[in-house]
Amino acid sequence: MKLATLPKLILILLLINTVSVWANCLEGPRHHIFLLHGIGGNKTTFGSLEEILNKQHPCQKARTFEYRTGSQLTTYDFAQDFHQYVTSRSPGEIRSFDKISLIMHSQGGLVGSLWLKLMNQLNNPLLKQVDSFITLSTPFWGADIANIGKRFFYTLPPGVENPISPFGRNELNEMSYGSSTIQDLAKSLDTVFGHAPQIRPLIIGGMKKYYNSQLGEDDVVVPTYSMRPERFYFKDILDFFAKPRLITAEGFEKNPEKPFIIVPADHINLGQYGVADIPKGCSRNLDCGHPALRPILDHLKGTTVGPTKNYGLTRFRVTMFVNNPHTVSFDHKDLTIMVHGLDRLTRVPFIERFKPRLGNAKLEHGLAFSFGGVSERKGISKILVTLKFKNKSIKTYEVPVEAGLSSFIDVDLAALN
Repeated sequence: MKLATLPKLILILLLINTVSVWANCLEGPRHHIFLLHGIGGNKTTFGSLEEILNKQHPCQKARTFEYRTGSQLTTYDFAQDFHQYVTSRSPGEIRSFDKISLIMHSQGGLVGSLWLKLMNQLNNPLLKQVDSFITLSTPFWGADIANIGKRFFYTLPPGVENPISPFGRNELNEMSYGSSTIQDLAKSLDTVFGHAPQIRPLIIGGMKKYYNSQLGEDDVVVPTYSMRPERFYFKDILDFFAKPRLITAEGFEKNPEKPFIIVPADHINLGQYGVADIPKGCSRNLDCGHPALRPILDHLKGTTVGPTKNYGLTRFRVTMFVNNPHTVSFDHKDLTIMVHGLDRLTRVPFIERFKPRLGNAKLEHGLAFSFGGVSERKGISKILVTLKFKNKSIKTYEVPVEAGLSSFIDVDLAALN
């Protein structure tokens, strides 16, 4: 036998042995781990993570789901595609007593979240088999970079795609503050977790190397207040002609906290580790220094993962959706908000307070306001947001805000009699 043929023979034997071991996991549960990349990403997003996971246990199988980012599709389309990908596995591959886990980077966390929602709507039994739900710098509540991307890549008329853009217009719109996708998740995500209490979330966020409060709290792309699925939320109905009212902070709901850690990593490799990009050397030595690898492996095994560093977060964001389900006719320019009730520990920058970002993302009917601020207070602060029509105050909301979190006011315009 020629020596040159030995490596090929060894590889074939290893592949045969791996298939055989997986096939022999007949009695105990198999653990199916799906990796979902983000916008503009692909299988290389996770570096050697898939390889590492497949070495951990003979009955554990990791695979990356690649979807058509950069197209005119939406995260809902990607969630449908992922559903087809999972449910079309060969007969008997995912059995009723097997476990399913998701590891998702960036937009992949939105796709995975919408897949959970879809599974819940379909009452699909696979939902009860989902174990770990690990997100890596997912922009649950939006990111500035989405608006930058739209201005950079999409200055052409709607429907005319930029052929060199790695990002789809709809994808960028969905990750803009105040999008209908964000609104959907703010209302529904915790309902899904409530129907599947066995799901074990782990929220991992990256923090850029040169962190300080002036430069912002993010991984260069996604702010920390967007990485966490916790939020304050209030649903309301608004009548243009009702007497002005004050809605107190007690009316807002805060959903249960989920395990959240911040690690020193960028969104992608920009001078320090990319939060999802596991170097090749880590496949030989798990103590390779990548800050997210050990938390991922520990969480998959059921070990409690604790925070690695206290970054002393201060930033928060408030978003108001004004929905128009009855298509009430009015000039959008006549609807404004005023941010007030601030103090030295809770501040909103001048430009954010007096020129809040209006209509950053498309709502099917209505518009959205969104602004960011800083809270140096421990725990919850309260600020006032007054909605005005033709400069007349309609309703004032006492909004609870907290460093590192987002708050939402979701308002439906009442029908005009």
